Amino acid sequence: MTNATAVPRYPLTMIRLHWLTFVLVVLAYVFMEFREIFDRGSPGREFMKAAHYSLGLAILGLTLVRLFIKLAGPAAPAISPPPTPWQQTAAKLGHIAIYMFLIAMPLVGWATLSAEGDPVLFFGLEIPALVGPDKVLSGKLEEFHEIGGTIGYVLLGGHALLSIIHHAVFKDTTLIRMMPQRRA
Repeated sequence: MTNATAVPRYPLTMIRLHWLTFVLVVLAYVFMEFREIFDRGSPGREFMKAAHYSLGLAILGLTLVRLFIKLAGPAAPAISPPPTPWQQTAAKLGHIAIYMFLIAMPLVGWATLSAEGDPVLFFGLEIPALVGPDKVLSGKLEEFHEIGGTIGYVLLGGHALLSIIHHAVFKDTTLIRMMPQRRA
């Protein structure tokens, strides 16, 4: 592998947005998974749910910003040594799936709350509903959102695992390109 300080990296803005998105996704999962430690209807449980909802909407916003920068900005830095064509195709498909996940999950969650007739709050500020109250639709959307959450574990865990494999096994610069550069 090449010297880590000489590796072309993503722009610092993209690196920061990537890792901020990572932290927010982890927190969104933590708040939803650990809401069970509180009794139904308790202030603790309501806080955990509200935090999950707000984080999901923040993830949606960050993802749209990231996608805009990605599409409008310079091409991704080259990987050295270059991956095979099938790996490049798999990586593109994987990244498309992750972006779809990061956009669809918050939208489905927002639509679920809307269909339940609940106010949709973003860090305490009420935002417009996406759909009108509909109990049947809300049940279907909630089920879809839960399935999507499970898919997210596999998708995002696979993304992290593959970046580590690229670093440790293939000894290429895939992972290093998204790491902040250390100061001298």
